[in-house]
Amino acid sequence: MSSPFAPITAVDFHMHSTASDGDHAPAEMAAASARARLSRWALTDHDSLAGWRQIQGAPGLVCGVEVTASADGREIHIVGLGIDPAHAGFAALLHGIRTMRMRRIDALLARLPPEVRRDLTAEQVKPPEAEAVGRLHLARALTRSGGVASVRDAFDFHLADEHIADPELPQFPPIEQVTSAIHAAGGVAILAHPGVYRSIAVVGPLTDSMDGIEGAHPGMTAELQKDVLELASLRGLLLSVGSDTHRISAVRKPGGAMLNPELLAPLMERLRPRPSA
Repeated sequence: MSSPFAPITAVDFHMHSTASDGDHAPAEMAAASARARLSRWALTDHDSLAGWRQIQGAPGLVCGVEVTASADGREIHIVGLGIDPAHAGFAALLHGIRTMRMRRIDALLARLPPEVRRDLTAEQVKPPEAEAVGRLHLARALTRSGGVASVRDAFDFHLADEHIADPELPQFPPIEQVTSAIHAAGGVAILAHPGVYRSIAVVGPLTDSMDGIEGAHPGMTAELQKDVLELASLRGLLLSVGSDTHRISAVRKPGGAMLNPELLAPLMERLRPRPSA
């Protein structure tokens, strides 16, 4: 097999904007993707197509979204690519998940010590430009209010996966329901950022109903990437690549993750624009 790292393929199928928890407006992400000379790319805001709608028709843009699911009390994120944005059932799923996000923010606030919570409400946590609210918004709000010293502290002490992997919290839909909805809307379901799970033993079962997995992501070790590529080869999973850019920097930027184009070819074929009937 060719090296998984080179040459660089100018695609990126995992980025965020202010429509969810990114720092840049959708138009800014489109401009940054153009500067990076991406041939194909996706704005994959959490549980929302609002950002995509603002820039639909941008060169190379694929309709995408990062959908929140759950397994054993833990959040699981699934990138849906090639989605039909007019699919009513899929739109209903996303609306339900966004509603659940607000319920979870309320529940997370209720669990925080009073000196950390500072009387914040979910409505105060959600920025007006964001259609979907999440933990990063909560961490930022806690930092602004003085309840924690920094966003990092908010996650380290209160909001990281190990703190919220709790079946007592309101739960997102199971993986199978989310992947079925993505398929019904004509899309492919990709396991996002496998590095957060740290072990291929955890990653493997999560992909059982999915079409693919991110084979390159800034949060993945070289050892786990090797295991992910082997898993994809063994199971016939599509490989995707994503910078997971929220704030453009030297570390996270459009096109910042690399994967050999031979490995990406099956996904690229699935996402190839089809002529209208």
